[in-house]
Amino acid sequence: MTHRRASHLKFLNDQGEKAASFMRAYVVGNVAMDETFEVEALPQEGQSILGSQRSSDLGGKGANQAIVLARCGVPVTFIAGVGDDAQAGKLRDRLADEPVDARFVTLSGIATDLSIVMADPRGGNAILTTVDCARSLDVSTVVSVLREASTGDMMVLQGNLSTKVTADLFDVAEAKDLKVIFNPSPIDDAYKALLGRASMVFLNEAEAEAYTGKRGEDAVHALLAMGSHAVVLTRGGEGALFGVSGGDVGSVQAHPCDVVDTTGAGDTFQSVALAAMIRENGPLRSHMLQVASKAAAITISRFGTARALPSKQDLSTLLSSKD
Repeated sequence: MTHRRASHLKFLNDQGEKAASFMRAYVVGNVAMDETFEVEALPQEGQSILGSQRSSDLGGKGANQAIVLARCGVPVTFIAGVGDDAQAGKLRDRLADEPVDARFVTLSGIATDLSIVMADPRGGNAILTTVDCARSLDVSTVVSVLREASTGDMMVLQGNLSTKVTADLFDVAEAKDLKVIFNPSPIDDAYKALLGRASMVFLNEAEAEAYTGKRGEDAVHALLAMGSHAVVLTRGGEGALFGVSGGDVGSVQAHPCDVVDTTGAGDTFQSVALAAMIRENGPLRSHMLQVASKAAAITISRFGTARALPSKQDLSTLLSSKD
């Protein structure tokens, strides 16, 4: 067994409060201004539709994941690129209200990333996100912040950075013995080679099928066979599947709720699951994902992005619950 694999399994199985007390999450990803519109139905090709603006809010997968982790009480450093425009100032001000150590990198001549979210009455959505800033983030800038990281800390990555920077950050994480949590979304074939290098992979059914050609439990087994040490596969209203290397595939049900807007639900689910693991400093278990499902239901029941995420009080209550 290699040192890298052994250390990843140690992260998934160690007990004791000491490790949880020093673990910090370094979330490297995107931040964007999310403009959310309510529409009667998502548009077809060539179709013009009417809608009502519901919110203008801080968003981006990286920012969402960082905020929820921090609201759960996990120490978080968030690294993201922004433009040198007025939108960047708004995002800085908004994130200043969160318990996040934000390290924004200002990129001259590039517009701050923006997401246009269309949500229908059934909770479906379509999202257009620009990634000019995210794809322009340089690995050297990230490394300068990661000098502060300690063995056993987490690096949380999504698919919004350039594929080269993402691969380089896996190398950096291995050199520093950080545990990589990977959410390979949006889909990119280049990420398939990285899945087996992650301590944990979170993805949805469409993403899992794109990377493995399989669905459901077969997809979880396929991802584990690639080398992933733990896999969580979200299935919307059907709940989630999860598996750990050498174990069976388990499942949890989605928590019932009124579906208003699903934006950020997956980010909430992932971050609360990670926070529950850190809190208990134990292996991934179904009750942790049940808590994550309840948290995601809160997000789904609200319009917006950051403002729709569960509050610190919501999350404290859920994580302390014995049910």
